[in-house]
Amino acid sequence: MSEVLFSAADLSLAVGRQILYDKTEFSISTGEKVALVGRNGCGKSTLLRIITGAELPGEFSRLTRRRNLRCAELPQDFQLDENSTVAENIRAELSFFYDLLRQYEQLSPASPAHAELEHLISMYDVWNPEVKLNTIMEKLHLTGLASRRCGELSGGEKRRVALAGAIISEPDLLLLDEPTNHLDVNTVEWIEEFLNSTSTACLFVTHDRYFLDRVSTRIVELDHGKFYSYDGTYADFLAAKAEREYREDQLEAKRQSFLRSEIDWVRRSPKARLKRNMGRIKRFEAVSAVAKPLRDADMELLIPYPPRLGNKVVELKNVSKSFDGRPVISNFSFEFAPGSRIGVTGPNGIGKSTLVKIITGQLPPDSGSCECASTVQFNVIDQNRAVLDPEKSVLEEISEGLEHVYLGTEKVTVWTYLKRFLFEDERIKTAVKYLSGGEKARLALAEVLKKGGNFLILDEPTNDLDLASLRLLEEALAVFPGCVLAVSHDRYFLNRICTGVLTFDRNGGIFYTPGDYDYAQEKRHEREQPVIRESPVKKSAPPPVKDKPRKLSYKEQKEFDGMEEAIIAVEEEIAALEEAFGDPDFYAKYGAQSQDLQQKLAAAREKSAALYARWGELSEIVDGV
Repeated sequence: MSEVLFSAADLSLAVGRQILYDKTEFSISTGEKVALVGRNGCGKSTLLRIITGAELPGEFSRLTRRRNLRCAELPQDFQLDENSTVAENIRAELSFFYDLLRQYEQLSPASPAHAELEHLISMYDVWNPEVKLNTIMEKLHLTGLASRRCGELSGGEKRRVALAGAIISEPDLLLLDEPTNHLDVNTVEWIEEFLNSTSTACLFVTHDRYFLDRVSTRIVELDHGKFYSYDGTYADFLAAKAEREYREDQLEAKRQSFLRSEIDWVRRSPKARLKRNMGRIKRFEAVSAVAKPLRDADMELLIPYPPRLGNKVVELKNVSKSFDGRPVISNFSFEFAPGSRIGVTGPNGIGKSTLVKIITGQLPPDSGSCECASTVQFNVIDQNRAVLDPEKSVLEEISEGLEHVYLGTEKVTVWTYLKRFLFEDERIKTAVKYLSGGEKARLALAEVLKKGGNFLILDEPTNDLDLASLRLLEEALAVFPGCVLAVSHDRYFLNRICTGVLTFDRNGGIFYTPGDYDYAQEKRHEREQPVIRESPVKKSAPPPVKDKPRKLSYKEQKEFDGMEEAIIAVEEEIAALEEAFGDPDFYAKYGAQSQDLQQKLAAAREKSAALYARWGELSEIVDGV
């Protein structure tokens, strides 16, 4: 039976007028991998700090921690010793194990504590902590950086160092706040494998929906001060959330109907005040005191209609670029078509930003050319939000001294425009440097989108955006009639928006694959498979004749011929249902059908699994296996 590591009852906390936790409950047990989701600024990171003891909740909150609970944390704004090396920073997190060894060596072998320490050291396998250090650095590709000072590293490299430090201490509870930000796909996949294989409990905040689906054993949503727990995948969570909100809305409709029917009676003062009617009055007062369900507003993410593009947009011809003799881009040719949405993937530091700078004219190629049509208007959002001035207020950053913003032919006030991106009056006056990561991400979107343009270049646009905002961004980009170039490690995001993918390799090669990210990865794996050539052998006696393999019957052949079409049909049905569940207005549109739709989705998934299994059986017969 699992043991509770941390629990909170009557958890309460308010920051100014915002209520983060409203007498709510939360717990996590051994072995669990819990994904914590919710709007930006709702209190997810604060919960992690409360668990570590770095922040205190309201005075009536009741917190319970397992005795000697060890936590390790990777916060969004982690701190490294910039003057120390990579190895020194990670080694500092081994202090618990070094303390165990030191105590073990100082105690007498006859001491009862000596045997207990020996058990702990053997359990963690830390007779030589340096072995753990070398292993984790190798797994996270930090071995070559071991002697470099952390102040010289890129953002992605620093995050890998901080992640290694959190993991290496083997805590009872691992707390990860947006662990996939700025990490390449290979590193993210390694983290997924590690978390799935370890018995360490983990509570993580993430916007990466693939990561969430592959790691979490449970999804907990923080919504208007309350925690709601869901089992299943992200799609299951969306369906269950929609169903919960639909039930709440039905109860609210009944409550309002009751209040309307009773209000006239209550206002009839003399009779209503009679002693025999006081129970009815108290019931009315109790029902009227119940707060209606709170709902988050969604961003009105409208990308201004772009100026018209001609038949030619941007064409790269035999482009090459090297740094210090290392090829980053080698003889690359590509033409962007009007309306294309191209994703760019590859490990950190491989040259994706270099490609963007060549396209926008910020960096000349060593050879080859980049030709841009006169009708092209670039609009770039930087992954580090460098377009934002930290000293300006939100209003000053967007207004640039003007009172209105022009969105194509639409003219709106700056205040109205900012409220579309969920900035309240008090936040509009706040300096950019005091905003949260999610607010900066929304402000950066507001900044870049108001400039219009017909060629959007988005460098890691999904970092720090909450899941609801991400869905809106994906939907807006999917119907944008201009060109989009998105540099991203978010696999789900790329699958939803891309018409094609550019994949970098380690030798400066860039491969284009039409379609989404999953198809591009499939083709990449095919390219990387070694070609096996059979060595010539001397002729020998023919092998003994084996039994003739069974062939498909007429009925089986007919079934096999239609198998691909059947699989495609059921996969399209699954995709359509998951897209419906991902609609922010799902409960309003489909609330009454939510249970039926959930059953259809489960049935479609079962049918898909059965079809794939049957296809495998028939394929083996065809191949003579």
